[in-house]
Amino acid sequence: MGSYIKATLLLIVLVVFVTFGIKNNETMILHSYFQWSSPPIPVYAVVYGSLILGILIGEIVGISARFSQRKKVKVLQKENRGLKAKLAEAPAEKSVVEPGVEETETPQEETAEVKYEPEAKNAEETEEEEEKKEENETRF
Repeated sequence: MGSYIKATLLLIVLVVFVTFGIKNNETMILHSYFQWSSPPIPVYAVVYGSLILGILIGEIVGISARFSQRKKVKVLQKENRGLKAKLAEAPAEKSVVEPGVEETETPQEETAEVKYEPEAKNAEETEEEEEKKEENETRF
C-alpha cells in the first residue's frame, strides 16, 4: 500500500516538473561578472539547475556534519570504554558514602516505636466538616 502512495506522489511531482518546464521554455541569457554571459538557456533549466545545486550543497554540508559527529562518537566511545575499565578495576565497595557524612545504625526498637501521627485539627474545623457532610446527606 505504501509503495502505491509513493509512486503516486512521485508521478504527481514529475507531472508538475514537466508542465513547469513546458510553460517556461522561453530562453534567457545569464550575465555574470567580468562581462561573462551564458548561451541562451531555457528558464526551467535555470530553475532546475538551481534546485539541483541547492540539494548538492545541502548534502555536502550534511555529510561534513555527519563525519564530525562520527568522530565525536568515536572519542566518546573510547572514553566510555576507559571509564568502564577503571570501574572494573576498582575494588567493590559495600556502599558509597559521601565524604563528611557518617552512617549511624538505628536499633530496630526505636524505629518500631515511631508512628505516623497526623496533625491535629482544630475543633472548629472538624465541626464544620461534619456539618457539611450532614448537609450533603440530607440533600440526596
